[in-house]
Amino acid sequence: MRDLKQSRAVQTRKKILREAAQLFARKGFHDTKVDELIKAAEVTSGAFFHHFKGKDDLAIAVIDHHMEQRGRTLDRIEKGLPEPDGSDPLELAFRRLDAACEMVVRRRNRKGGCLIGNLATALSDTRPEFRKRLGECFDEMAAEFEINLAEAAADRDLDVDSREIARYIVSVIEGAIMLSRTQRDLGLVQQQIQRLKEDIRRSFQAEVPR
Repeated sequence: MRDLKQSRAVQTRKKILREAAQLFARKGFHDTKVDELIKAAEVTSGAFFHHFKGKDDLAIAVIDHHMEQRGRTLDRIEKGLPEPDGSDPLELAFRRLDAACEMVVRRRNRKGGCLIGNLATALSDTRPEFRKRLGECFDEMAAEFEINLAEAAADRDLDVDSREIARYIVSVIEGAIMLSRTQRDLGLVQQQIQRLKEDIRRSFQAEVPR
């Protein structure tokens, strides 16, 4: 019986997180009310506050959950992509970039765009605690590329800032998502990522790999 109750509690928490993520993405953090969250998740007020102290606590949990799910999704998509030719770490970075592009394509029917980008726009200027966590999210995204970029630079004896290039990649992805939403053209994401690859390749062509 105890295991059953724990299982139900876990499922209730996941349902609240899922519905909250959708509402935050569509309406924004400020315009989403706790009553709406409770109604959308089809839970009682008591159940909601059993899992979360309030909307702020929920939002942090949504961010954490989103990043975990994002990582798993990218890993799964990347495993299904063709293996890169050769062993150039730069191509491994591009493979992760292709996975990110494919993830955006698969989510094309979702409303609201990038949850992390939306929350960063809404909360970073006024809420230091959210700015810190959201900044960490973008750093986590950049870290997915940084190791392979650093290895590619080392192979070429290049003195480049791999961390800044990784951040550049993230900024292009996030900007492309917003641009594609406003223009109603998902092809813009694919075009911008292709241009990004070309730009990065030029930056890594100063030396031939060892």
